[in-house]
Order: sequence, then structure tokens, then C-alpha cells
Amino acid sequence: MKVKENQGLKGVDNGPRVLNAKKSKLSNTPYMAPSGLGDHKRETSVQIETALEIETSLEIETEPSASDVEFLYARITEANLAATGLPAAERISAWVRSDSGEIEAGVYGWSWGGTAEVDLLWVSESRRSAGIGSALLTAFESEAIARGCSQIVLSTFDFQAPEFYERRGYTSLGRVDNYPAGGWHTTMRKSI
Repeated sequence: MKVKENQGLKGVDNGPRVLNAKKSKLSNTPYMAPSGLGDHKRETSVQIETALEIETSLEIETEPSASDVEFLYARITEANLAATGLPAAERISAWVRSDSGEIEAGVYGWSWGGTAEVDLLWVSESRRSAGIGSALLTAFESEAIARGCSQIVLSTFDFQAPEFYERRGYTSLGRVDNYPAGGWHTTMRKSI
């Protein structure tokens, strides 16, 4: 078992903190201070309880590799498909490109289990207020209908023009205040 001394965090017991452990319980401190400003990993004092006699460690990463994130998506997808018996989600996207092929606007999401989800919708500032966002959303909705979806969901922040979606028949299902600080976040839904 590796042990490292706490680096003097205010209001925290300055005893040793376990970084790697065998068959351990959670420690009393959620995080260790980062070791340097340029680091993208932070060791934590969380100890992992395991059923096997193997060493386990946990690191917070601020810039995880694309392959690690893809690994998580693949495992969650496998579990979701096994639990529901549904086929995998199918992606939906539409793009507006300049004559030179530059993306000027786009929408991206997927359909799964009778619901479509808009994950990203963006229009460049130079192309806003020209109906492009509405055209992209309409194209997305049309494809969702063609796939047999009965509803569309999306998430947005107060500064991302939720009224744009409200004008198109979306209603808020709830809101998280102070996310980000001073603002709010909402999930919206539309029956189609």
C-alpha cells in the first residue's frame, strides 16, 4: 500500500492519505492537492475496495484520452443495450458548409428507443438570424419522425437561447439553477 502525506490543506486532517490500496475503505478526504500547475492528473485519497488481492489506484484526469472516453461509452452502451433489449442508437446530423467546405452550422444527436436527442446545435455568428438554426432543427425533427420517434429531448443553458426552442414547441422539464454560477441549465422536450 502506498501512502503519501497530506500537503497541508486548510480544514483537513493532515494525516497520511492512501493513494493505492488493497481491500480498503474510503478515506476521509475527497481530494489531494494537485502536485503542479501543469498537471492534468490529480491523485485522490479515495481508496477502492476490491474483492481480489490486486492494487488499485484512482486518478482525476482533466484531459482524458479519446480512447479512454470511448471505452466508457462502449461499456455504458453495452450495459444499456443488455438492460433494454433495444438496438444501438443511430446518429443524426445535418450541416451547412461554405463553398470552401468550412462548417458554418450544424446539428448532431441520435435516435434511440423511440426518442431523439439533440446533443449539439450551432450556427456561426455570421450566419445567425437567417433561419439556419430553425432549418437544422426542422431537418433533425423530420429525420426523427422518419425513424419512428415520438419525442425529442435536448439540454441547454440560459445563455444559449432556450427561447429559440420554446418558439419551436419545446417545453422545459426542469431547471438547475446556478449552473453555471449565476445562470441555469434546463432539459427540454417536444412531442413529435
